[in-house]
Amino acid sequence: MKYLEDLEQSALDRDIPIMQRAGLEELISELLKHQSSTVLEIGSAIGYSALMMVNNVDNLKVETIERDDERYLEAHQNIHDYHQDDHIILHHDDALLMSTEELQAAPYDCLFIDAAKAQYQKFFEKYIPYVKKDGFVFVDNLDFHGMIYDIDHIRNRNTRALVRKIKRFRDWIKNNDLYDVEYREIGDGICIITRKDFE
Repeated sequence: MKYLEDLEQSALDRDIPIMQRAGLEELISELLKHQSSTVLEIGSAIGYSALMMVNNVDNLKVETIERDDERYLEAHQNIHDYHQDDHIILHHDDALLMSTEELQAAPYDCLFIDAAKAQYQKFFEKYIPYVKKDGFVFVDNLDFHGMIYDIDHIRNRNTRALVRKIKRFRDWIKNNDLYDVEYREIGDGICIITRKDFE
């Protein structure tokens, strides 16, 4: 596994939320296992996870969406500095408002959701039509630092509401008859979602 330790440490030093290493290693492992060539990432942040993916999976194209102005600009610079402009397509937009006509690499082998946690279900429903039938969806942050298991004791009202929304998505996708869901206690909690109807 090739790591981008300087970029990772820079994000950690500035409290920029990036994917935990264990979860990212699991994502890259799944991409390799599925022989993936295209990924749609919701939530670029500073481009760290997209760069990790293309640095560890040969001939991978990642299309990624970031709405925050500063993070988008930093991601753009990082992608350029690491010479990955040909492998990463970066959109500056709100993934829920962006026109799907702007997508350039669809259909995708993988949809990777790691953005506004309260909107996971909306992201999933909007972009699942652009995932190949034999593709998969990878969702991060489903434990939310263990809070998902003890919601009633969360003192901050906004945090409690957010964790409830994460739990609602977990319950919704687990009980959805169209999909198989595999939950793994890796990093901050991940799940891998595949279509049941794919033979």
